[in-house]
Amino acid sequence: MGVRVSSRRFFSLLITSLSLILSIVVNSCTKPELVSIERLDQALFSSKSPADIKAFLAKHKNEVQLYFNATDPVSDTALIEELTARISNPELKVLYEQTQTEFGNADQLAGELSEAFANIKRDFPDFRPPRVATLITGFLGPDLVVTDSLIIIGLDYFAGPKAKYRPRGEEFPQYILRRYAQPYIVPTIVRLLSDRFNTQDRADQSLLADMVYNGKSLVFTRTMLPEIPDSLIIGYSDRQLTETFNAQDQVWAHFIDNQLLYQTNADIKKRYMGERPFTVEIGNRCPGRIGDWLGWRIASRYYDEKKVSIPDLMKTADARRIFQESGYKGQKDEL
Repeated sequence: MGVRVSSRRFFSLLITSLSLILSIVVNSCTKPELVSIERLDQALFSSKSPADIKAFLAKHKNEVQLYFNATDPVSDTALIEELTARISNPELKVLYEQTQTEFGNADQLAGELSEAFANIKRDFPDFRPPRVATLITGFLGPDLVVTDSLIIIGLDYFAGPKAKYRPRGEEFPQYILRRYAQPYIVPTIVRLLSDRFNTQDRADQSLLADMVYNGKSLVFTRTMLPEIPDSLIIGYSDRQLTETFNAQDQVWAHFIDNQLLYQTNADIKKRYMGERPFTVEIGNRCPGRIGDWLGWRIASRYYDEKKVSIPDLMKTADARRIFQESGYKGQKDEL
């Protein structure tokens, strides 16, 4: 025997269904508000004289104070003279033009930042997206400055391998310089932003605590940038990721056999958390910062196995609890 539905009830159900479908369609098509990037690099290179430079510094006082660590940049004659010389340097102008070609109108940066900020806001409603600005100074300032209210990107650092001039010095060996390219900018920014949400037990000075803290930051970055490849999030090559994943039982055995997890010696911890071309203690095919990678595996397993929210993960300060409840023991299962 069939079920009879009145015409009034039928149309009520129809309207409700259509409203639900429309809501889903509208929400799926809604894009996050596009981040506005202030192009201070273009404003700086439009200057023609020391007076123009001084006016630039006065107009953007907060930004240049932060970027150049200058108390009073408008009165800093040495800074004004240095910037005047740099924007007049033909070789720096070549770098500026190459950087403009590489980044264009910064649509890619704006789009990725917009997605990340919207996702952070979704999970952390009190989050207020910081302002974003760009600069080019010929490596006079830092590569990135990230605060709660302002982000400054030194585009000259990220012009890529084809740029005529690249950062130099002991802090930029090739295995690090490889990461100084446009695709790495936003993942790096998001990981730095994770610090404000990432709680830790400061009394726990173990290697495990450092690993889990960094692992949580990587889970945060992966969550806020779900379309970004893992290689850009951790800064390993695709080959390094594949080989490390396949050899993780050996990597884990090294940590267990050498009783490293609860090690507190700063020099020993640096071997596994610091920048190195490879972790020689494990092998020359094991990349540096292997502690970051292992911490990512542990935090990821805890996040997925325990079905916790990203805010709950980030506010869990007990690294030992995360490790124990993750069940991670070097297994290669995909999560």
